[in-house]
Amino acid sequence: MTVDTTGAGPLGRFMRLFDPGQRLGWAYRDPESLRTPFTEPEPSRTPPPTAPHNRVEAARLDHRDRRTTALWAGGGIVAASGALAYLVDARLAAVGAAAVVLAAAGLSRTARRLRSATTAMTAGHTAHEEAFQAAWQAWQRRRQYHEAQQEQWVRTASAWNGLPLGADSRRLDVFGGSPRGREGLLTVLGASTLRERPLIVLDLTQALVCRELSVVAEATGVPVDVQLLPSRLTESNIVDGLGPHEMVHILVEAMHGDHPEARRVERAVDTRILTQVCTALGPDVTLARLGAGLRVLMGEDDETGLLDRAERRRIADDLLNDRNKEQARDSVFRLMSFVHPLEGLGTARAGRGPGYLTCIALDFGAGSASTELLADLAVQSVTRRLTTFPEAPPAVVVALGEQGLQRRHLEQLSLVCERRGSQLILLHPHLRDAAEQMIGGGTVAFMRLGNHREATVAADFLGRHHSFVLHSLTDTEGRTVNTSVAQTIGTSVSNSASTSASVSTGTNWGDSRSYQGGFNPLSTGRSASSGGSHGETTGTSDSVTHGTNEAATRTTGDSDSTSRALGQQRVYEYALEPTQLQALAEFSLLVVEREPGGAVRVRSADCNPHIVLREDVETPPTATTPTTPTTATPMTATTATVTHQPALPAPAPAATPTHAHAPQSTAPRQPPQLSPQPSPTRRNPWLTAAPQPEPQRPAHDPGQGPVTPP
Repeated sequence: MTVDTTGAGPLGRFMRLFDPGQRLGWAYRDPESLRTPFTEPEPSRTPPPTAPHNRVEAARLDHRDRRTTALWAGGGIVAASGALAYLVDARLAAVGAAAVVLAAAGLSRTARRLRSATTAMTAGHTAHEEAFQAAWQAWQRRRQYHEAQQEQWVRTASAWNGLPLGADSRRLDVFGGSPRGREGLLTVLGASTLRERPLIVLDLTQALVCRELSVVAEATGVPVDVQLLPSRLTESNIVDGLGPHEMVHILVEAMHGDHPEARRVERAVDTRILTQVCTALGPDVTLARLGAGLRVLMGEDDETGLLDRAERRRIADDLLNDRNKEQARDSVFRLMSFVHPLEGLGTARAGRGPGYLTCIALDFGAGSASTELLADLAVQSVTRRLTTFPEAPPAVVVALGEQGLQRRHLEQLSLVCERRGSQLILLHPHLRDAAEQMIGGGTVAFMRLGNHREATVAADFLGRHHSFVLHSLTDTEGRTVNTSVAQTIGTSVSNSASTSASVSTGTNWGDSRSYQGGFNPLSTGRSASSGGSHGETTGTSDSVTHGTNEAATRTTGDSDSTSRALGQQRVYEYALEPTQLQALAEFSLLVVEREPGGAVRVRSADCNPHIVLREDVETPPTATTPTTPTTATPMTATTATVTHQPALPAPAPAATPTHAHAPQSTAPRQPPQLSPQPSPTRRNPWLTAAPQPEPQRPAHDPGQGPVTPP
């Protein structure tokens, strides 16, 4: 691992991994996105009050009316009084003088009122403008202060915050990831867990993903117990403190855990044989003595000297008769083959007490058969320890390897952890077989899933949702041309003929008398006339009319049309596509939480331990995004400076028994004191001296940020 010698202790800023608060990693946020804008509106210039202007206008109109009245009425009175004084009496001129005086007095009074109203209006306008300028200046000061405060807060805000596991989360299943990514997750999660409770790590990956955590914890003074299987099998305590019945149980479960139903008879026979051998050995039952007893039962020579003569005779002669020995020979041989590689388990552990951090890891040299047996044996040992002994419940991390574990064993361990209140974290390298059947038992998290089928299973677990997407795009363009021609030619001919005749005959006559008048009454006259007339008229007319008309019409039409149409369709698609799960970064982690109502909440984090070396990291986990500080006025605001305080050392753990499985007090264990000095007794094979600085690995680029699900 990479360490930094700057700061207190050999780890420097790596000590911040042990700050209080259990965390899965760090969630990135852009401080600029948290900047709060200044929402107070700018003061606007309002028109001055109209009352002073109305008073000035009223005074001006009054002054004008009085002046007009004085000119006309006063002038008339003066002219009239002057004329009367000239014609009647000279004393009447005083009336005109009095009228002039009264008019002048009225004009003077209205003029003073006009000047007073004008002065008041000018003063009011000046005060109104000064109030606006004062309000605008105050607004500018508040805006500048707010922006300065926001700038200071953004400059000092943390870009990375710890992502909590959740107070009510008793189980976490992490699927996928590379060995380096799971190592980083185990380091970040394990270091923060050690601050609160003991931790047991079962590293079955054969990649030693617990190495970084053990080295960091050892350097900070945490008691660490690393047990490498099978290379350092003699230093392991996975079977210490187990009684004969419990040892028989875990051995049978480890040997037959893969097919419990098909091998029920074999399980019963093996349990019977092991129980009888343990009974013959008495209360002192170890794997070495059990192996020696099985060899004696098989008829082989035992040169270990672990059994006395009476025990060998009792096992060889009294345990089974000859017929039963022949029938159980295959079972005894199988038991002896399983137990023989485990005979040295825990024989060289004298003087080594339990660790606050216990790491049981399969190393690189483990073969296939011994790997599966030791893995099952380690899980069964931890399960029995949590079930039997009344110690403070530790947190358990099981980093599964390629060979995996049986679903029955994992569910049994999960049930025991839930009953005891222990926190269980399962790191599954793949999402298949037993892991696929166990998904959803607790909080679920995903790292990079390279296999497409596993990514599809994870996407199905995250669920689907409805959305509207563009379904079709239609673009149509057309042109239409219409042309029509019409021509009309016509000819007309008309003939007409007429004949007329008229005859008229007439006769007239008349008689008239006349009287002249005067002095002669006999003056009279009479006349008569007669006459006749005859007329005859005859006429004939002929007419012929020829006509021709011609008309032509031409019509031309031209039109263009363009149409575009967009079609949307409702689809039911993944909330997170499988390809996105395959493209996650090495240290990216997606934590899935089910909310009431079935909604899925996905939170992203980065579990790279080297992020803690950055200056803009806030180690205490936060469930929500913090809000920016707000102040009412610059006069009452205070600026808070947040600095990282080192974690206070907790009380040292009380005296512990000589082995991890011995009964302990039911009082809760206290976290160990995080001291920069390593513990005097070395129990970590990877840390033989104080950590030396190595070339620092580049920290995670915050510009990229963690992967965010759409």
